[in-house]
Amino acid sequence: MTWVRAFPAAELSETSGRRFEYQGRSVCVGLADGQPHAVDDRCPHRAADLSAGLVTGGVITCPGHFRRFDLRSGRCVGVPSESVRHYECAVVDGWVQVDLEPAGPSPSLRETLLAHARGQTSTGPSSS
Repeated sequence: MTWVRAFPAAELSETSGRRFEYQGRSVCVGLADGQPHAVDDRCPHRAADLSAGLVTGGVITCPGHFRRFDLRSGRCVGVPSESVRHYECAVVDGWVQVDLEPAGPSPSLRETLLAHARGQTSTGPSSS
């Protein structure tokens, strides 16, 4: 586990995501059921920043093409083949901390294009 201190928990909102970066990785943190949850801050559909979207009931809506992702799991609502990577979160001493385990290898451009040609829009790893 690699727990990273992200930002004060008081900066979270019930209706919006909060972006932070760590070692080149962009992460979106939002509230679901009153608890922080973190996902990759990149929509697999068109690479829009999820943190710029609205959160309702623990689901963040991508501002690019309105795909919706459950912050509790990273799964796309209505498109089961799509998801974003989900990370464990905790609030410790008033700070949001995110478990950013080492990232797996990113898919190559070739792998990404082949996945899109096959109708698979997400080729990266995703957890729970």
